[in-house]
Amino acid sequence: MYSVNLIKLFIRRDDHLFRLNRAEKIKNVWNLLFVLLGLTLATYIWMAWLGLGTDAISANMSDFNRVEYEFRKAWFLIGRIGYALVFFLFTLFVSSFFFWLFNDVSYKKLIILQMNVLLILLLERITWIPLMVYAGIDWYVSPFTLGVITSYFTDIPWLIYFFGAISLFQLVIMWYQIKWLTSMSKTKKVWIWIGVIFWHLLLWAGTAALSYYDLFLLYLIR
Repeated sequence: MYSVNLIKLFIRRDDHLFRLNRAEKIKNVWNLLFVLLGLTLATYIWMAWLGLGTDAISANMSDFNRVEYEFRKAWFLIGRIGYALVFFLFTLFVSSFFFWLFNDVSYKKLIILQMNVLLILLLERITWIPLMVYAGIDWYVSPFTLGVITSYFTDIPWLIYFFGAISLFQLVIMWYQIKWLTSMSKTKKVWIWIGVIFWHLLLWAGTAALSYYDLFLLYLIR
């Protein structure tokens, strides 16, 4: 029997991975799923409440009366809640499924891996808040990313978004996933490296595409 403790699983990785690998039963998973869901929703609601990401609404504020503006803000908040749910499900279940395809590790144990990944991603988003509120710095040119360096070499938005998605937090996640899978899986280490890097390249490309086309999509559905 192994009771999942995400903090100890991260700071005392080897000991807890050994215990997790030998465990026949795992408990505390559902409790942590609900806690993480609450943290994800709270983080995105907080960001929406502070007005982060409302550029498209604010830009046309003079075209709306007070009721229309507040109505659009309400829809924006609902949209952020929906995005938080998709983000939560994708990070935990879709990413776990991808790693399950080429590793001989149970799907449930891979979800536990992604729980720690989700915590790191939420921490990254919390660092965006003071940067955007007090310094006016968007996430893709955060000092923790390669986006700010890329912006000195090119004006191509997609490339800036792509390298802006590569952050210190993302590199920590890759390191953690590789260490975790190497300990838990019998898959050759080279294939684990290739799989993790390939998956993150897809995620960074997808993030860049969503950021590049977000305003276009917004006006398309209006």
